[in-house]
Amino acid sequence: MGDLRYCFEQQYVERTLGLTKSRGLAVVDLEGVTTSAINKALARNVFIYAYLNAGALEKGRPYYGTFKNFRLEQYEGWPGEYWIDPTAKGWRSHLINQAAALKKRGAIGLYMDNLDIYYMVKEGFEEQKADMIRTIPASGLVYEALADTICQISKTGMIIMPNGGDMFVRKFIKENPGVIKTINQEGICYENKKAQSKEEKKYRTEYVDWCKRQGIYIRGIEYPKNSAQALIAKAYYKRHGWQGIYISYHKDLRGD
Repeated sequence: MGDLRYCFEQQYVERTLGLTKSRGLAVVDLEGVTTSAINKALARNVFIYAYLNAGALEKGRPYYGTFKNFRLEQYEGWPGEYWIDPTAKGWRSHLINQAAALKKRGAIGLYMDNLDIYYMVKEGFEEQKADMIRTIPASGLVYEALADTICQISKTGMIIMPNGGDMFVRKFIKENPGVIKTINQEGICYENKKAQSKEEKKYRTEYVDWCKRQGIYIRGIEYPKNSAQALIAKAYYKRHGWQGIYISYHKDLRGD
């Protein structure tokens, strides 16, 4: 499977880039990372995928003020993060510009997060309509905005690796075969140091197996509580023929 590391905590990213072996893959948040640290990793032939939040807006980002009026609702479980309206004027060009800037810094791919916004506007916000910050956009328009963004970015040669977002990803792959070549899925076996429920494990497994049948390269992140559970997860991935697994004992992904 090769060396695979994920790190989205700024204080650990440069360490992660330094630890990643030659021809390994570092999936990291490049915001605040020095050019020197990136160049040293690239010189060792480390491949870098950069984090890009496609469906939500985080309060700590420097562009938060520019797009805060596009917020739809608080992202449950993540204080200071909000689901965003991808159809809002400026968000699409923001993502495309971010991708271009990350490519210029040395990233060859994008870990595209929160494409679940398509599911949220289609079904997830049903019980929250009265509490929304902004009117919920039509799901079809959300899909079109995200799909167009991905197609435009992929034309630049950047590899798009969606994290989760199965409802969107299934539809997109059917309509745009060959654009998405790899996906990431979290918590198929373990989440928050607990075994995944049978129903959710089955659902996520069926989705990932479907992607594999389409010729998609599979990567995943598991959050077990100990090495015994980690071994179980690794065996499960091997049995299904999924190519990449990253074991994290921290919810915040430190690239250990």
